[in-house]
Amino acid sequence: HLLGGFATLSLLFLLTLRLSGKAAALANLPARLRSLAALGLLLVIGQIALGGWVSSNYAAVACVDLPTCHGEWWPAMDFANGFHLTQHIGPNYLGGQLDSDARTAIHMTHRIGALLVTLVLLLLAWQLKRHGLGRLAGLLVLALAVQISLGISNVVFHLPLQVAVAHNLGGAALLMTLVLINYWGRSSVRLASPAAEAQAGLAMLPSK
Repeated sequence: HLLGGFATLSLLFLLTLRLSGKAAALANLPARLRSLAALGLLLVIGQIALGGWVSSNYAAVACVDLPTCHGEWWPAMDFANGFHLTQHIGPNYLGGQLDSDARTAIHMTHRIGALLVTLVLLLLAWQLKRHGLGRLAGLLVLALAVQISLGISNVVFHLPLQVAVAHNLGGAALLMTLVLINYWGRSSVRLASPAAEAQAGLAMLPSK
């Protein structure tokens, strides 16, 4: 349900960008930078999916300390049961059916995913700034910083409802930022070829 909602939001945002008829006046970005932006988008989608798995398995409070978990850097974890996609819900669904080690595995995977996403997106922001896209880099860093702060707050304050909802909104904002970067990056490639653009325009004219 979470992934479906975020996918719908992304498609509507992308449709809005395309129907606006405006494309950012970007220089032709190198293929390496476009690939890094695509990787960042995929990692953010994966991290959102992990966040949904954390929530649906009541694993958000599996670790209540930072940066360690249960006072350990690598606590006891049960990945097999934590990521058992066909587990039965059972009659006592409220609170979940997983044991502590399985929930810890889910929580720690989400933390590791957050570290990976942070490293890749900071690298992407640095590359964007190097290519003269400081505002876009700043927007990305801001969205990332807000989302990280909200994630840490969920652990420190033991998952207050307002922070949990804001964390979802932060994830959506970060996803939209990556969609925007990827859209502008691809647009710069299309606009870099005037001949191709002119040909596309002629193709849209009604035939006599």
